[in-house]
Amino acid sequence: MLLRRITKHVTEQNWFAVLLDFLIVVFGLFIGLQVNNWNENRINARIADSYIERLKVDLDTEIKYFNHVIDYYRIPRDHALAALAVYNKTAKDLNVGFLVDMYQASQSINIVNRHGTYDELISTGRITLITSEDTRTMLNNYYESSRMRERTLEINTFVPYRKLVRMHMDESIQMEIRQHCNDIYTITDKNYYYVQLPTNCDISVPDNLVKQDIEMLLGNEEIRQELRFQLTSLDALLGALDNAIDTTEITLAKLKASKP
Repeated sequence: MLLRRITKHVTEQNWFAVLLDFLIVVFGLFIGLQVNNWNENRINARIADSYIERLKVDLDTEIKYFNHVIDYYRIPRDHALAALAVYNKTAKDLNVGFLVDMYQASQSINIVNRHGTYDELISTGRITLITSEDTRTMLNNYYESSRMRERTLEINTFVPYRKLVRMHMDESIQMEIRQHCNDIYTITDKNYYYVQLPTNCDISVPDNLVKQDIEMLLGNEEIRQELRFQLTSLDALLGALDNAIDTTEITLAKLKASKP
């Protein structure tokens, strides 16, 4: 209809009406583009808010997870300290508790960092939807340091002591410890799980087997040296996890206070 009217005005050489029709068309296009831009910006802002909320959940979950991992690794550290404290004693002065300490000092779990949401932001290019450059920089710095921390955690999680002590300890003693004192998995309703170790470990092993393994372990200087290094690694691991919690708490607080 508008095109027919413009054609009529041109035919009649009514240039003022033509100009008016032209302005109406331009104004209509401008308004349409502005509405489209407004809708697009509103949708993008909603997507950015959604990602920010997911990042907050990730960081909050990571703090809880790191605390659970610290609780786990404090127990192997206590066992390592207990084993080293009595290593200078003779076999007749020790009991099955020494074997439990030696074995439990080798316990470990895989440690993961949660960066799925951030990886999605990067891989899809949606990181630009977070319009605050400060927020983007903060997130980049956090997740870059998180990846470096993964290497530190990995190095201090898998050390030779675990393999060495389990290669030498009698398998029936190891099976008894695993049966009564192994990892305890707890799964929440949101499919979040964490691992715990029992603080006490009571096992029943024949006295002659206990004495035999105690003498063997006490006489193995390599195992003793690796146990010392295991303690050092556990301290480094716990220190890195404490730092991870501090960094994550700071990042979460800044993210809550920031605007996308």
